[in-house]
Amino acid sequence: MRKCKLCAYVLLVLISQSNTIAYFARGQETVKNDCSDSEYWNEKGFCCNKCHPGFKLKASCPGLNMRSECEICEDGTYLDSSNYHENCFRCKECKKPHSKEISPCTRISDRVCGCESGYYYKKLDALTWVCKECKKCGPGQHTIVQCSGDQNAQCECKENHYQVGKNICEPCAKCQEECPDVCKTTTPRNPVKSTSPINSSGTLQQILVPVCACITVLALGVLVLYEPIRLWKKKRQALSSEKSLTALEDEKLIIRVEPNRICESVSFANQPCKTEQSGKLPDCVPREIKIHEFFYFVLDEVPIGRFKELVRRLGVSEQNIDRAEQDHRNCKDAHYQMLKVWSDSGRGGGSNVLPFHRIQMFVCTLRDMCLVNCADNIENMFLSQDTSASC
Repeated sequence: MRKCKLCAYVLLVLISQSNTIAYFARGQETVKNDCSDSEYWNEKGFCCNKCHPGFKLKASCPGLNMRSECEICEDGTYLDSSNYHENCFRCKECKKPHSKEISPCTRISDRVCGCESGYYYKKLDALTWVCKECKKCGPGQHTIVQCSGDQNAQCECKENHYQVGKNICEPCAKCQEECPDVCKTTTPRNPVKSTSPINSSGTLQQILVPVCACITVLALGVLVLYEPIRLWKKKRQALSSEKSLTALEDEKLIIRVEPNRICESVSFANQPCKTEQSGKLPDCVPREIKIHEFFYFVLDEVPIGRFKELVRRLGVSEQNIDRAEQDHRNCKDAHYQMLKVWSDSGRGGGSNVLPFHRIQMFVCTLRDMCLVNCADNIENMFLSQDTSASC
């Protein structure tokens, strides 16, 4: 009975100890998982700091909140990340045939090796590599991928060539499976499959109908837009002409007889001359004529095709003629401006006064141009029929 009680007591003690060990193990694992990325779990049961890249671990931290002892890697070795290694890695050597150093070995990076021109870097396994000669394209081929780095050159046949060997292409000389472009022809190979006239007519109709419809729509659109634009331009020209005429309407032309002339020299239609009853020669008292009355009469009489010749003979410069045409798109307005320039250049009796000899010169110029009818009409309208002056 006593032996049974003793055995039970020993069993309870063992179970209690095993639970205690398991509890501490779970706590230790929990603490171990609490280490940061820059720390590692020390075998002494706490977290220690790792060494920086380029350094190896010389001694672990002796206790909590204490730092590990690290030392720098020797020349020719490196460590490229935070670590707790006791030894550094040895840098590779670029001693392979046709190899060269791309970047040197440092304490935080391995040496990088490459290959000379004409060779490319080929990795055989995780640690082994070689420099292999670049592929050269053969006859009838051209390069589609250049040889560089770890990429070998790639070739393909030129246009209208086909492959006959591992690295050889020959030009296509006849229609065959490898040369489909040579087999293309404008004549159908199978007459049975040729398009019938009915199908061709239907296809042509399908093309022409939409094209004609588009042309019709565009023509209608142009017609719809043209008429308003034409009316707008016509209205604008009319307004421009009206403004220019209104500006000139207030200017008046006065025809005056020189003092040494007798009254018979000038007589206006329906314009009586006041004469004195004395023995002196009668003086002519003309009425004022608005400038546009004389000018518009001239514009109606003189042919349009001879007008520029007339104003040139009257002494109007080419510069003033061109300026009048540029300022006035309407032909009649431009000719009016040319006459205005002529009248302004010869006013000798004061503002808006045109001397008698200027009108006589105008009529004589028309006669020199063989425009006799025009000269007679102007003379009958503005000068005496029995004038003593002659051209």
